[in-house]
Amino acid sequence: MAKDYKKLAEGIVKNIGGSENVSHLEHCSTRLRFSIKNQAKVNVEELKKTSGVLGVVQTGTQTQVIIGNDVIEAYEEVLKLGTFEAGGTVADDKDSKQNVGLGAKALDFLVGVFQPLVPAIAGAGILKAFLSLFVLLGLLQNTNPVYILLFNAADAALYFLPLMVAATMSKKLNMNQVVAIAIVGVTILPKITAALAEGFVVGGYTLQNIAYPYQVFPALLIVTVLYFVEKFFNKISPKAIRIFFVPMMCFVIVSPLALFVLGPLGFNIGQLITTFILWLYNTLGWVAVALLAAILPFMISMGMHKALLPYAVSSITNAGFEVLYMPASLAHNIAEGGACLGVAFKTKNENLRAAAISAGISGIFGITEPALYGVTLQHRKAMTGVVAGALIGGLVIGLAHIKAFVAMGPGLAGMAMFVDPTNPSNIIWAFVGFAVSLIVSFAVSFVLYKDEA
Repeated sequence: MAKDYKKLAEGIVKNIGGSENVSHLEHCSTRLRFSIKNQAKVNVEELKKTSGVLGVVQTGTQTQVIIGNDVIEAYEEVLKLGTFEAGGTVADDKDSKQNVGLGAKALDFLVGVFQPLVPAIAGAGILKAFLSLFVLLGLLQNTNPVYILLFNAADAALYFLPLMVAATMSKKLNMNQVVAIAIVGVTILPKITAALAEGFVVGGYTLQNIAYPYQVFPALLIVTVLYFVEKFFNKISPKAIRIFFVPMMCFVIVSPLALFVLGPLGFNIGQLITTFILWLYNTLGWVAVALLAAILPFMISMGMHKALLPYAVSSITNAGFEVLYMPASLAHNIAEGGACLGVAFKTKNENLRAAAISAGISGIFGITEPALYGVTLQHRKAMTGVVAGALIGGLVIGLAHIKAFVAMGPGLAGMAMFVDPTNPSNIIWAFVGFAVSLIVSFAVSFVLYKDEA
């Protein structure tokens, strides 16, 4: 029986407070993410009762409606029911009466900037991983024209990452997107890159030689300053000349700042964060991976895991790999799937069994929200299985020093993200961690779970 996505969308929009209560809408792999003007108008209990909604999470200015694998169909139907503005923040909305903390605003901002980047980064990254796997197995040569074409096509999503950050961030801040992309683009112009490499001297000052492609933090700082410059000149500029005067002044002021100050500062911030995480990992090692894996279900339930995404993207683009968040996510994701399958085998409730089987399969493939909100958060014994499987699987993964080479939700379909051409055992140990997380979580859930009276 086909699902009624129109009815689902109508229920969501009604209980979210109507389209007029939404300042920004986007979706990830399983959730509709609404930036809300007034959270008091959101009817959370009715949202949870809506058929097709797996759960609701409120964090600061965001209300996240968990849909599961049907999120794209639901998103398209929601868009038909109102005019949902892209960009705009609660701080800019005069009708907003909620008192939102700085941390919640920062998390909402990070999600708005980085979440739209994930599909392109993950798709490109997994393609590169499969190409590396084919070379490792001798099925393809890295001199093959097909390999060269596809590898460079996939690399484009990372090479132009500064421009992609400029696009999503300017959209979130309701700025002129084209101007933002163009000004950030100054940093990756071939002539600028060549001049920096040769020693670009301006007014007796030699600019720091930085390769800006693949970078995240320089673009974040550049667009932040651009936001205030654009806002200032929009305010003082006569309307008759605003169309060209404001962009011109943005180029004149922000472009030099980008190369003199903002770009180097952002680059060094990114390097510092990556260095700190690597130091933490090298100091705590397997303990850090295991502990993060064990607490991930609670972080995800509150949306806090998204705060780790900028680090993961930066680490992969700077160091070429990531050793903490993605490996821990592998242990957690598979543990969610194993725990659900344990419940499915134990329960006598037909509806729960069907939901647990579907959620378990999704979890094994890296999509955990159906498992988390449909099964494990609702059943304490099942969550015990998740934590146990994630912790022990995380121990194995941490001890093996597994590296991830793609920023995406790890699962069976994306295990190529652990292919290391210089270390073939990396993916082998990733599968070992996969198996340990699955077996432990399944066993603990199967033994402990009992149907409630």
